[in-house]
Amino acid sequence: MPIPLSRRALLATSAALAVTPANAATEVAVGAYVIPGSPGAKLFTDFAERLKTQSNGALAPNMLIHGEGGSEEQVLTALRRGRIQVASLSTLVLSSVIPEVGVLTIPFLHDSLAEVDFIIDTVVIPRVNELAKDKGLVALRWLELGPQNIFAKKPIRTPADAKSVRLRTTQDIATKLFLEAVKADVIYLPSPDVIPSLQTGLLDGGVTPTIAYAETGLVRDAPHYSLVGFCQIGNMILANKKWLDDLPAEQARIVRDSFASNAEIRTLIRAAAASGLARQKELGFTSYDLTPEQRAAWKVLTTGIDKQVIAELGGQSQSLFDAVQAGKKAFAASQVR
Repeated sequence: MPIPLSRRALLATSAALAVTPANAATEVAVGAYVIPGSPGAKLFTDFAERLKTQSNGALAPNMLIHGEGGSEEQVLTALRRGRIQVASLSTLVLSSVIPEVGVLTIPFLHDSLAEVDFIIDTVVIPRVNELAKDKGLVALRWLELGPQNIFAKKPIRTPADAKSVRLRTTQDIATKLFLEAVKADVIYLPSPDVIPSLQTGLLDGGVTPTIAYAETGLVRDAPHYSLVGFCQIGNMILANKKWLDDLPAEQARIVRDSFASNAEIRTLIRAAAASGLARQKELGFTSYDLTPEQRAAWKVLTTGIDKQVIAELGGQSQSLFDAVQAGKKAFAASQVR
């Protein structure tokens, strides 16, 4: 006997509800590239656990944190299209949609770590969010990586030591201009090509923060590490704005609050960097602190790069730079007792 149309519709609806229950968890796909077992990996696994427990299972993290989401560029595209909901992205890749973040790597922009922390929290995160909202993004955290230093096959303490040395740069405008200013032979290569190029002699060294150097293959082929610290680098933890805005208010709060705070991130990353430097003999490299005179020599040769970077980036780069300068003054004032 044929089933009446109304009953068939009811059965179809019941079947659909059985497959997709009303209380199904909301997936939170998280894109990043972190080394398994690294301090960064711990930050993301802790984030996943907090999402699950604080939401009582209403949020279901899908951790694509070891490159499963593809390159950073692919992760950024997926984030903006809503296929990934939260991601960690370098300012280099983020600059493809928010060019102004390139201002953050201007050489010797900051005078101390305390000043960096103050400006990131009070200036950078709010201003990046102003710039990001039209791109469909929300900045949640600054994932510190540390100061950029120079690794090489020989010690590089002064700008003269870097002259004609084949140093790998990222596509970051400020870093490229910095190395050009000290007359290094600047070569851009993607990250996977760095170690083979050191081994074949195409490269003599490059730039990277301590946590990306101390316990990696770079040490073997470029065992000299100069603590130039010409800029502070980090990733931004971002969320898809529409997705976050559409979540129930309590779930949105959990997403915003569950990643480690900027202060917790700094403590973890800086401890890992300090541990790497403390173990340099065991790990097989030598680090070099700069004297005040050596640091001054680097700074004087890179004077004016700020104007070049701002001109190349365009947009609201001058406004962000001015805000950073105002932040520096506010920090200095806060230190006066």
